[in-house]
Amino acid sequence: MLGMHVTKDLSAYCNGELAGEKARHVAEHLLACDRCRKEYEEISLGVRLAEQLPLVIAPQSLWSEIEAQLSQRETSEPTSRLSLQNFWISRYRLAAMAALLLIVAGVAADLYFTRGRRQRKDVAAQSGNPPAARRLKVGEWLETDRASRALVDVEQVGQVEVDPRTRIGLLQADENQYRLALEHGRVQAKISAPPRFFFVDTPSAVAVDLGCSYSLEVDDAGNGLLHVTGGYVELVLNGRKSTVLAEASCETRPGLGPGTPYADDASQQFRDALPIVDFDENGAGREAALAIVLAEARKRDGITLWHLLQRVEGAEREKVYDRLAQVVAPPKGVTREGVLKLDQKMLDDWSLETLMVWFQ
Repeated sequence: MLGMHVTKDLSAYCNGELAGEKARHVAEHLLACDRCRKEYEEISLGVRLAEQLPLVIAPQSLWSEIEAQLSQRETSEPTSRLSLQNFWISRYRLAAMAALLLIVAGVAADLYFTRGRRQRKDVAAQSGNPPAARRLKVGEWLETDRASRALVDVEQVGQVEVDPRTRIGLLQADENQYRLALEHGRVQAKISAPPRFFFVDTPSAVAVDLGCSYSLEVDDAGNGLLHVTGGYVELVLNGRKSTVLAEASCETRPGLGPGTPYADDASQQFRDALPIVDFDENGAGREAALAIVLAEARKRDGITLWHLLQRVEGAEREKVYDRLAQVVAPPKGVTREGVLKLDQKMLDDWSLETLMVWFQ
């Protein structure tokens, strides 16, 4: 259940110390639980920062004094008032020395990252007609023609491959976030930055990286298609959000935002009908399209129905609920009445069940 948070396992998970089944459980929980995911992102960032720290060697005299203080603490019995006072003075000195080491490390880290920001090289290497390599600056746009491609190599973030006939711009590049704009065309991103650091704005949604690899394309009308190959990505616009897992895709439309994510191996009928349900609210074929989606849904498509449940109303929501309950049974405590009212805790609990099915 979502209420059973995994905070005590996050450090081990972040460092790759959990066994397979345990690691999988934590990963599934993080996809559904905002609280644990936020704490994981903080831990992950801390680990990443620690990995980048330069080696700081303390003076040998400092370690000798620490060892002497520890030996004194082990052999002395603070029974008298004077020895007790010396005992606590010893502890305070040890704490002060430890704090000094942290300060030194902090200063070194600040120097390292300040130097890294000054030397940051966001290089766009372009091949084709004509070949070129240059630094992509904030506010600058890069455009490829039919015969050219480009590679944006972003220091400490990852790489973005730019396909032919694509136009991208760099909106922000600092210690807080790296943000691109994709006006049209197609990019392929492989990102190793901390979650929610790398963004791609499109005319119909913002792609928020959560540690992943994916392709994102935008046509001349501003319609988008996201395909995730590793990790997962959030698509957001005006409060509407879709979480797209690996081996899944999601379409977007200007003014409407992200549609409902779907598995790449869903049936063709399912994938053809879903955009009609998502984006053709008053269309004559909407009712028939919803019927196809519900009829074609498998257990693995439960995550799609879970998203859809929150985007339809009235009788349509009831139909989606009934079909989702058939393919992925609601967990204990999740009621039909509560879900139809969009009770957030019940939705979160059911979300975890759909994710467990997805990863089976």
